[in-house]
Amino acid sequence: MRLKPCHILLPDTVLELRIPGTLPIPMQDLADLRLFMQAMLNRAGVGNLRYGAPASRKKYMRRLALELAAYRKTGNGEHLFNIAVYAWLETVAPQHKHQHFNMAAESVTRGKLGGNIA
Repeated sequence: MRLKPCHILLPDTVLELRIPGTLPIPMQDLADLRLFMQAMLNRAGVGNLRYGAPASRKKYMRRLALELAAYRKTGNGEHLFNIAVYAWLETVAPQHKHQHFNMAAESVTRGKLGGNIA
C-alpha cells in the first residue's frame, strides 16, 4: 500500500525578521514589505496544498516568465506576487541546470539603468 503525501497543519508561526536600526528604511515601507511577504507566504501555502512539494519538473522559470508577460500586458499586481513565489520556488527546486548563488555577482540593472532608482 502506497501512502499519499499529507500536510500537517501547525499552529500559527511567527517569522521574525531582524532589521538593523542603522538602515534608513521608513516605517511605511517596512509595513508594506510585511504585507507583501504575508501575501507571498499565503500564496506559497495554498500552492503547496494544491500542487504538493516543490519540484524542478514544475518549471518555475517558465511559470515566472509567463506571469511577467501577463503583468506587462495587464498591469495586475496579482502577477507580481506569483512572480515572487516562483522566484522563491526556483531557488528551492531549480529548473535551471546551473542554478547557484554568488553574492559577488555584478548587478545587471545598475549599469543599464543607473544606481539611483528613486
